[in-house]
Amino acid sequence: MADLYRTGKQYAEQAKDKKYEKLTYDNVDCQAFCELVLKDIGVRQSSGAAYNWKGSNDIARHACSWIGTKEECIKQFGFIPLGAWAFIWDNTGKEKERGYYDGLGNYAHIGIYVGDNIVRDSTRYKNSKGEYIRNGPANRALSAFNRIGLAKMLDFEVKPEYNNHEKIMSIVNEIRNKLTELEGLV
Repeated sequence: MADLYRTGKQYAEQAKDKKYEKLTYDNVDCQAFCELVLKDIGVRQSSGAAYNWKGSNDIARHACSWIGTKEECIKQFGFIPLGAWAFIWDNTGKEKERGYYDGLGNYAHIGIYVGDNIVRDSTRYKNSKGEYIRNGPANRALSAFNRIGLAKMLDFEVKPEYNNHEKIMSIVNEIRNKLTELEGLV
């Protein structure tokens, strides 16, 4: 595994660079956009080559140190880290069409979380007149995504063993216990 020498925050900041908006979806699809931003901040494989996954399913299965729902991410870390990958996931069996028979579902799309409930991704779609209303990298609401993944090759400044939610609940329970003790004294 490559050394962790770039942060999720650096990745998120780079993803916001306006230069990507000049590219079309034909230049960079969602997977290629995530790879290009990694390359642009200097993250490469141990061989020195840029990353080149087979798609968002490949990224979800092989490049994440942690993956789960948005709610699980917030419970685990206390927030969604900048630079985390945001996925559109379904469990309809479509992953088999792409050669995955592991039952983990289909990670159909990927983008980079840049903060403020915004994901930068690359996609293309048309309006009812057949005109492109989006063609390439731009912003999309985090609400369109339902899974979060942390890239193995980035430092997110979070520790998976540290659970902010559990720590807060422990403190709340300590306060409740102290209040109960005080009520008995009053």
